Amino acid sequence: MMYKKLFFLIERFKFKLYSFQSFYYSHLFDGCGENLTFWGSCNIKNPQNIKVGNNLSINDNAYINALGGVVIGNDVSISAGSMIISTMLDPESFLTKKNHCNKKIIIGNNVQIGAGSIILGGVILGDNIIIGAGSIVTKSVKSNRIITGNPGKVLRELL
Repeated sequence: MMYKKLFFLIERFKFKLYSFQSFYYSHLFDGCGENLTFWGSCNIKNPQNIKVGNNLSINDNAYINALGGVVIGNDVSISAGSMIISTMLDPESFLTKKNHCNKKIIIGNNVQIGAGSIILGGVILGDNIIIGAGSIVTKSVKSNRIITGNPGKVLRELL
């Protein structure tokens, strides 16, 4: 019984750490709106290249590599295990040097990135988009769409 109380105290402490994580990253990002919320630990590379709007929610095990730059609008949710990767291997140099190239990712307002989804460099997502769990988005998407699959394709338009 005593252990159970201790474990509940530890669990509450974890959420205090997530609040500190929000404070920490809001000062590292290039720009940050209000209500940045973390719901677990995540891995963020190059936070100085990230600009976010209001009401961004980042869930457990999300990974963001912003070497090429990442801009995120208002009311966006990044679900558990999702990846946003703005750097990639340059196919033109693959046979010789294996250089990397960086391409900015822009995510609009009111976007839900499903669990385990991957968004790759150069992608621009419009407003009001749902990305289905496990989808891999390699090309830009207009507003008001549901995207699913590998590679991500428009499942349907939102009215």
